[in-house]
Amino acid sequence: MKSETRSRAAAVAALTLALAGGLVAGCGGDSGGRPADAFIGRWFASDPVTTGFTLSCGDPAFSDIAPATGRPFRIFPALVFEHGELTDLAETSGDCALLNYDVSGTSATVPSPDPYFNEEAACGIPFTTTDAAGLLVDGVFLLLPDASWTFMVLPDKTPEGGDQGRLVGTARGHIIVFDTATTTVESNPDCTYGGMDTYFRLTQP
Repeated sequence: MKSETRSRAAAVAALTLALAGGLVAGCGGDSGGRPADAFIGRWFASDPVTTGFTLSCGDPAFSDIAPATGRPFRIFPALVFEHGELTDLAETSGDCALLNYDVSGTSATVPSPDPYFNEEAACGIPFTTTDAAGLLVDGVFLLLPDASWTFMVLPDKTPEGGDQGRLVGTARGHIIVFDTATTTVESNPDCTYGGMDTYFRLTQP
């Protein structure tokens, strides 16, 4: 893996920490009647317990994260869409920083390369683990969606009248553990992630 991948991992980890710490503003921007307006706001998973997404990791070194046979794994319990600068939408929940989306009709997909980084679209989840000596080391889980990754606004509303959306698609999960200042341990093969969850919109801009 190139050194720029490590730089990207550090960048998305920093973004995640900033978002989790509330340093990024909440939903904003003027609505202006743009196609993206149908997506703007905070969306929550309709089923807070069960997810349709599954993570499987074929590398035995990371079987503690998920076995090769897979297990249910939700990355996005909530989605927060704001108007983007270089894309139609930015997803700023902080659960996996930072994916951007372009809108076409009632669907939003992730452009690749990402126009902000000019690299393969990805978002990151920082974590800590222990090395062979039992010392804490930092790592990052990079989610790299493929062309199927889509959030769509559904035509049917909830029984109570709220908007509904659906996240569907597949992605690679690349794991990097910074074992020392100069050494990394990376997943080979990468994990696979995919499935479908339905959401309801709680807020608008």
